[in-house]
Amino acid sequence: MAARPSYPRTGAFAPLEQRFARQILVGVALLGLMAVAGPLLSYDRDSAEVHRIFHQRVSREAGVYAAALASHFRMLEAELERLAARPEIDFADQTLDPERELLSSAHEHSALFQAVALLNPQGVAVWSEPKDALAGSTPLGGRDWFQKVLALQRPVVNAIAPHDSTFVVAAPILRHGHLTGVLVGLLDASSHLLPGGQAVDEGFELVVINREGDVFVPRSPAPWTRSATFLPTVESLVASGRAEGVAFGQHARAMAATEVGETGLRLALMADEAAVIAPMRRSFLWQLLFLAVLQSLTVLLFAVYLRSNYRAFMRLEASATQQEKLAALGSAASLIAHEVKNSLNGLKAAASLLETGEPPALPVRSLRGQIDRLGHLASSLLHFGKPASAQLVPAELNHLVRDALEGLKSLPEADDALVTTDFGPPIQVRCDPLLLITALDNLIRNAIEAAVVAKDLGRIIEPRVLVRVGHHGALARVQVEDNAGGPPEGFEQQLFQPFVTSKPKGIGLGLSMARQALEKQGGTLHFERTRQGSLFTVELARED
Repeated sequence: MAARPSYPRTGAFAPLEQRFARQILVGVALLGLMAVAGPLLSYDRDSAEVHRIFHQRVSREAGVYAAALASHFRMLEAELERLAARPEIDFADQTLDPERELLSSAHEHSALFQAVALLNPQGVAVWSEPKDALAGSTPLGGRDWFQKVLALQRPVVNAIAPHDSTFVVAAPILRHGHLTGVLVGLLDASSHLLPGGQAVDEGFELVVINREGDVFVPRSPAPWTRSATFLPTVESLVASGRAEGVAFGQHARAMAATEVGETGLRLALMADEAAVIAPMRRSFLWQLLFLAVLQSLTVLLFAVYLRSNYRAFMRLEASATQQEKLAALGSAASLIAHEVKNSLNGLKAAASLLETGEPPALPVRSLRGQIDRLGHLASSLLHFGKPASAQLVPAELNHLVRDALEGLKSLPEADDALVTTDFGPPIQVRCDPLLLITALDNLIRNAIEAAVVAKDLGRIIEPRVLVRVGHHGALARVQVEDNAGGPPEGFEQQLFQPFVTSKPKGIGLGLSMARQALEKQGGTLHFERTRQGSLFTVELARED
């Protein structure tokens, strides 16, 4: 199996690569979260909507059942009122034959009642069809519904007896404004003749009760309908007019309650929400699973795509880094070779002067200058390749600046430039003397060489370099200013980059190494373009 190629990583690119990788991972994680959160939120929202619609349905169907039941009771009341108004119904004629014939005929051809009966003003049944409809019943004069008929003289609907599931519809028999009897119709609550008397949908339960809590429907009510909290709950739902979640026994239900017309009855409709909407919930869950799988596959494909692009990006980055490194090495090699060649040419010229018998002072000086230049080049390359760590000690800044100036007296261009100094009072700093002198050497050397080159090119007449030492608040300052005209326009961004230079001499390490040496000591190096040239400012913290 072929080995996976490794790509070179540089210090500059490694953090960028790590950040890019983290961003990709975070992006994929967010997409994965959205892939899961989206369907979950949708499921939660859809479940809430189904819950709301289901409660609306329970409330609406309760109203429909109650309206159907109320309409049926109004029809029964109207039928009894019609019969009670017939002239055949008359207790004053001392005979029941007309009443029996009329009511027998009406009951025989009617599907409205299981039984009809004729009561006198005292509540005693004087006739019924079938004959045993009220057999064994005690006198009905004391029943609440009979007393209401006497008091209100209008039809009444109620249970024939407390805790009985038989409805009684009673209508007064009025003659000349006086009640002469009561006509009643009996109807079993479980009869199929009673519309709205039972729920037709699976999972729904219908209960019909009166204000006293007597349950008419169903015929065999559940034990929880007899609980002390059932009737108050029904009354509360009647008042609110909407379905709510209730708990009776061990099951939670959605329940709505409403009045049955003007009969005084209450109809309550309950539904096991979990059982009724279970198919819909299963459908939602399947949809949720499908969406989750689909979105997860999308995220997976996207992750694979990103990974492929990331690898391509890393290959391009490695290639670009390699090319940049080769270009930098080529540029550095060219600069180093050029600098070495210039020094070798100087050495060769000095040696030629010695061979011709010239006085040795000038050739020796030239030899020393070129040897110093080569030594500085070698030192710069060594320090750039392996920077020294800072060893901070207290030192006097003026003394260090003088040492740096002293070391530059052998520079070939030193005699061609006027170097002036402006020293303030002694300033104590905490620094690495060797690194600080190296940084100052590079700055002053760079200024002298730039000024001399400007003179050679005819831009100035007298090369000048000014070195000032002072302080500004808590900061000690060393400023190196020249009159060389400054770097080319737009070159400031590359000023401190290694192996980048705008001078015909040098390899472009001086300013880069100076800044690096100062930063190791907690100092800074700033560049400012002046009217005549360049101003470099070194700042270090003063030590009191």
